[in-house]
Amino acid sequence: MAVRMVAKAIKPFRLISMVCMYVLGGGLVQYVEHMRDWTVFIGGGIFLLLFAVSMDLLAMLHLLNDQKKWPDGMTHDKVKTTRLVIALTSATFLTVVITILIGWMAEGFLWQGLNFLLIGAAAIGALYFLTQILDSLLIHQMFIEVVLFVAIPPALAYFLQSQEPHRMLTMAVISLAPAYIAYRLLEQLRSFASDKNLGNRTIVTAVGWEKAMVFHNAFLLLEFFLMALCAILGFPWFLIWPVFLTLPLGILEIWLMERVKQGKKPLWRVMVYASASVFFIPIYLLGFAFWIR
Repeated sequence: MAVRMVAKAIKPFRLISMVCMYVLGGGLVQYVEHMRDWTVFIGGGIFLLLFAVSMDLLAMLHLLNDQKKWPDGMTHDKVKTTRLVIALTSATFLTVVITILIGWMAEGFLWQGLNFLLIGAAAIGALYFLTQILDSLLIHQMFIEVVLFVAIPPALAYFLQSQEPHRMLTMAVISLAPAYIAYRLLEQLRSFASDKNLGNRTIVTAVGWEKAMVFHNAFLLLEFFLMALCAILGFPWFLIWPVFLTLPLGILEIWLMERVKQGKKPLWRVMVYASASVFFIPIYLLGFAFWIR
């Protein structure tokens, strides 16, 4: 039971997004300046991953204080054991995070801009934790996620190796963020009925499922618009053009969503794969281009 609860606290899509965006940031370093220290790069990935998982575990630990949110069939003894396992796991992960941070300080890798980024990451992580335990903040969770799982990882990967800002980092993050939001909106659309019954105030329950579908489609289109805009503003075309190969998947996802609006049975599995592909495949194509050139 304890292991199952720990596994339940982990959010695969968010963590995979974090890892992929971190590798993308490392690819940009390799493209612009070449990797300075592989050990620090790997340590940065472990730092982010364990920090994010720790926030999820601490949120689960807090929610177990409320007996109403216990899984069916869970007794006080099982809850006590589960809380102990979660507490020890999160404490271990945070210890590793702090150890990595101290190692960076001792080796002189931290500089003013990186310090600011790490402080910002800690603050965003704390807000992410609060959005999971406070119902009043749940509606803001998605936008906190974009910063924590999409913006911070490539920035950390880049600035652990370089102190020179690069506009392509900003362009890549801004272009990919809408696809992340579109996927999360799709997840909330799938859970709309249960969220409504439980009183969870998500973006979809707040604006309604019809408007949420429009926003989902708009964010998918926004990704490709921003990619095109980046190309116009100077992002190398030979790096960015493969991203537009995923446009048919985006159009397919929009068409499937329009079918649902017309009252037809939603093909959730196909929609999930299509929406995830519009986010992850461009990350792969951009990252691959960065790493090999």
